[in-house]
Amino acid sequence: MVEEPHPTSVVEDDDGLSQSQIDEAMRETPKGAFALAGLTVGLLIVAWLAIYIFVFLPRGTVG
Repeated sequence: MVEEPHPTSVVEDDDGLSQSQIDEAMRETPKGAFALAGLTVGLLIVAWLAIYIFVFLPRGTVG
């Protein structure tokens, strides 16, 4: 079996986007990721508070 040699240079794909389009996408993408992460953490905190208020507080103190 003959193995092909690994390429020594990186081949860049031409996806038809200009540099300004790539720069615009890179400015917008992190905003959406941070918004999604913030929303997820916010929902997690709301769910934890709901469990705390409606499950743990009505049971009273332990001991």
